Amino acid sequence: MSTAGRLTRSLAVLYGAGASAALGAVVVLGDGTAATYVAGLTAFWWLPPALVVVPVAVAVRAWGVLAAVVAPAVAAGALLGPLALPGRGGGSTDLRVATFNLTGTRGLDGLRLLVQRWQPDVLLLQEVSTDARRYLDEHYPQYPHRWYGAASRVGGDDGGGTDGDAVWSTVPIASTRAVTGLPEGARPAHVVVLDAGALGGPAALPVLSLHLASPCLGCSPWGRENNPAGGTTEAARTRVAEARRYAQVARELAAEGPVVLGGDLNSSDFNEPLRVLTGDGPDGGGLTDVHRAVGTRPQLTRGSNPGYARVDVVLTAGMEPVADAEGTAGGSTHAPVVADLRWEG
Repeated sequence: MSTAGRLTRSLAVLYGAGASAALGAVVVLGDGTAATYVAGLTAFWWLPPALVVVPVAVAVRAWGVLAAVVAPAVAAGALLGPLALPGRGGGSTDLRVATFNLTGTRGLDGLRLLVQRWQPDVLLLQEVSTDARRYLDEHYPQYPHRWYGAASRVGGDDGGGTDGDAVWSTVPIASTRAVTGLPEGARPAHVVVLDAGALGGPAALPVLSLHLASPCLGCSPWGRENNPAGGTTEAARTRVAEARRYAQVARELAAEGPVVLGGDLNSSDFNEPLRVLTGDGPDGGGLTDVHRAVGTRPQLTRGSNPGYARVDVVLTAGMEPVADAEGTAGGSTHAPVVADLRWEG
């Protein structure tokens, strides 16, 4: 074997061992440390190379290399495999829901493009700043029914500010109620009940616009103190606690009929919050991730095109996913997600 060949095999084994170790740490430690949280968040970028290494290792009979990359290859297949399955979703749409983190006023152009192209029936918005709300209150008459949550402090090294969540709808808002039992440092949230009868749905369709605790990645000590959820590790624990509470709320709501949740989870497929919300166990929310059900693209919503993680999601129980898509960020640090749903039965 040539020197180049030996070096290539050594690098492949090194990658496989490192990826396997990172995967094991994510599984065992979850989001409890900053390192494993970031590893889970960015798994889309460091797992897929294993899918390339596997067939090459088999072709050249490099069994040591194959053994080193098999675990990350299996994980990458679980992450990306469903996106390649044919015949996912399709059919008629009864309800179109979009979620979008505006990032204050930065995402106003993205919101314009979102409404112009997709015309969602329901908009779940996050990081709606006071300035953005002043502008929005004078625009988009096609959404006459609006709810704005209480503004909460957000922080970091730049001093932060205040923002809140919102729900816009083409159908009337029947009622709202605050979600209680959230952990310290969590943003406030409400169950907003829509009367979806005009869309062929129930008179009481609960929806939630979620924004889990910000991670404060790379924050200085001052920035950690300024962030309501604390530093990266503390914020990760807060997100898991938030997800468990929202999972409980979702189970209770789903017992009565369909429910839709959407928002910025500040976590991705290999982080705990999404696993909690979609889990079927006693502590799981039993929700369907629309993208995992019918998505055909990676949908990396955090960061510029492409982003580095899929943190913005639409989840549902009691409704059938039909299709989903990623919109244009338009200045926001997030891209919007559009989900088409159908009433069950």
